[in-house]
Amino acid sequence: MLWVIARRETLTLFQTGLVWLLLAACSVILGWVFLNLLDPFVGVDPDSLEQISIGALNRQLVRELFGAAAVMLLLIAPLLASRLLSGELRDGRYLLLSAAPLSSFEILLGKWLALAVVLLALALLPLLLCLSLALGAPVDLGLCLSATLGLWLLGLLFAAVGLFAASLSAQPAAAAVIAYGILILLSVINRAETAATLSLGLLDWLSWGQHLFWFLIGAVRLSDLGYFLLLAACFLAMAERRLANLRFQ
Repeated sequence: MLWVIARRETLTLFQTGLVWLLLAACSVILGWVFLNLLDPFVGVDPDSLEQISIGALNRQLVRELFGAAAVMLLLIAPLLASRLLSGELRDGRYLLLSAAPLSSFEILLGKWLALAVVLLALALLPLLLCLSLALGAPVDLGLCLSATLGLWLLGLLFAAVGLFAASLSAQPAAAAVIAYGILILLSVINRAETAATLSLGLLDWLSWGQHLFWFLIGAVRLSDLGYFLLLAACFLAMAERRLANLRFQ
């Protein structure tokens, strides 16, 4: 039944114009960023190009392009999550869905997997742009694949936070604002100089930017994989508890 829910929610998302509009807008913005990064090298003498470090060029391309895509994920994931869950809570459709022989966990995981499919499509956009460059320039494919994996894991975390926020409010706008607040807090938390009894090491660990950085330089570490999956599981567990409580109200 989990896959039935995931398939239903995926089709629901792709049947609306919102997802296609967001993907089109992201393609245009990332294409503009991509062309701006390449513009300084147009018309450069080939002898001068040989003096440029290809590795440094690849790192700059990945950092700028995938960094811009990460900001878009932060804006889009809560929006889609609130549409999937808060909208159903507001319209009463979730009560009908919860009456089916499904657990809250299956319903929530199905929605999260549907979001994972949409966010994967967005995470692949920078990779496709890099591959288009590979026709005429040496592109570090391993670095691009590492950055794509990091970007998708980041999207999975954002989707879990978005679903947790959506479980707190039946108003999609309010849910999106709550999710943005949590995600911005997780992005700047490592800048805190002091925090009661917590150590700065823990605050650094909680910040998603610290973990995405390693993927953007081509280092796939188990600790970073664990961070994204563990934090996403925590937010999904909190959302599941909230939805389970709603069933008995």
